[in-house]
Amino acid sequence: MSFEPSIPFDLPLLPPSISIRNEHFVNVLLKTRTELGELNGYSTSLPNPLLLLSPAVLRESVASSNIENINTTMEQVLQMQIFPEAERKQPDKEVLNYRNAIIWGFENLKKLPVSSRLMLGIHKRLVPDQAEDFRRTQNRISNSATGEVLYTPPEPQNVSKLLSNLEIFLNNEDDGFDPLLKCAMAHYQFEAIHPFTDGNGRTGRILMVLQLIQSNLLSLPILYISGYINKNRSEYYKLLKNVSAKEEWTPFIEFLLNGYFIQAQETKMALVKLMTLLSETKDIVKTKHRKIYTADLVEALFAYPIITPVGLGKQLDINYRTASRYLAELKKGKILQESYVGKYHLFINKRLLQILKG
Repeated sequence: MSFEPSIPFDLPLLPPSISIRNEHFVNVLLKTRTELGELNGYSTSLPNPLLLLSPAVLRESVASSNIENINTTMEQVLQMQIFPEAERKQPDKEVLNYRNAIIWGFENLKKLPVSSRLMLGIHKRLVPDQAEDFRRTQNRISNSATGEVLYTPPEPQNVSKLLSNLEIFLNNEDDGFDPLLKCAMAHYQFEAIHPFTDGNGRTGRILMVLQLIQSNLLSLPILYISGYINKNRSEYYKLLKNVSAKEEWTPFIEFLLNGYFIQAQETKMALVKLMTLLSETKDIVKTKHRKIYTADLVEALFAYPIITPVGLGKQLDINYRTASRYLAELKKGKILQESYVGKYHLFINKRLLQILKG
């Protein structure tokens, strides 16, 4: 295939024409599968596995958005999710849209495979102001500083055919490819198709994690893959380009496999810390604040690391005055810290925030 950045790319169909065999990657596949298996075990051993879903997904949302120069922080977004939408800043809205898109994709994966329908549903929640379809115009990727064209995706009339091929590749269990290799190859292909006018990178990173769930390598969308890509952004884009320009699949696949391995390790360690902190906090509240202790109360402080009396009241089905009293007592016991942002009275689980920020 020929590659010229300023000309629409004639993207080959999957699988690649060059030989890609599981045996080429046996060592990294083995260690990555082991780490993903351990991460999956830890995630499902929590008393309430969904407890970590919202803060863990929010962490991924912040990192993935940062790759697209949508800059905010974990603490800022956790605050903003408390506020009405009209009061949220644009970067925080986009991160919260990303969080909603991951959770929507995860919930709908139970009835839809990773497919065009799932891609459209994710993209609709990620970029709600855009047309609800794949692109019908030519797009390109340019250097924002110099204007140099770095990549021109396939022509719009070819998008449907390429996505159909990608969908078949993703859901064919009899082609002999290890699911981790397929996940890496499919990620390149989606980004090369660039089927939307905006939001392709973020959609592609969501699909990568959902593909690992569909392949039964994870149970929850908690792999922090965007953190790895963010740290190695230049290398990631260089390797993507080299697949297009030189069919250099092996370095790109190895890059992502190592990313799955490293981030599975990191996420597992964060989970261990989270579970330890959860257990310690329950013991402290049970011992020193036994009149207000319930497991639901402590778990609400972990599902919502920054919370208001109104938010806690909704979670526990208690009135505002009771929720305020609970939070004030936990602040007095130094389990929570308080803060005021405008008219909002916030209570912050700082130790949990430190774990989530890594």
